[in-house]
Amino acid sequence: MSFFRYSARRRIFSDGPHQDRRSALLTLAGILWASPLTLCGLLLALPIMIGKGQLAVVHSPTPALLVSGKVADYLLDRHPFGAMCAMAIGHILIADLKSLTPQILTHELAHVRQAAVWGALFPFAYLAASLWAVLHGHDAYWNNAFEVAARRAERHS
Repeated sequence: MSFFRYSARRRIFSDGPHQDRRSALLTLAGILWASPLTLCGLLLALPIMIGKGQLAVVHSPTPALLVSGKVADYLLDRHPFGAMCAMAIGHILIADLKSLTPQILTHELAHVRQAAVWGALFPFAYLAASLWAVLHGHDAYWNNAFEVAARRAERHS
């Protein structure tokens, strides 16, 4: 699928090679900051890869590894919060390739960026956002600030 080679480079404040170096350092810092979550994602990806899964690198401003296969499909179908076609854990995307669209990929990459910003605190911040929505009489998923931001990114892709 061609969108796995997504490599759009958004240069908002491009000042030449110094900006490229700064951007690369910020990307690396985000990867390191999210590494505890990415490690959890890699542990979940391990049985997928052992089960003849596929691995692809998603080139985007915030890079990710995309893992898919029959074991991924099984896990996503039986997720405790309901069936889904993809999920992000740190810089790891686990996806059902049959239902993954460019919009869903963009949505999941938004979660990868959120993990790069929040690091190991991301799951707690995500749960707090869900709790906040419920306490205000809203849906824990649809009104979660992180999901709202991911859907906004999805619409603008």
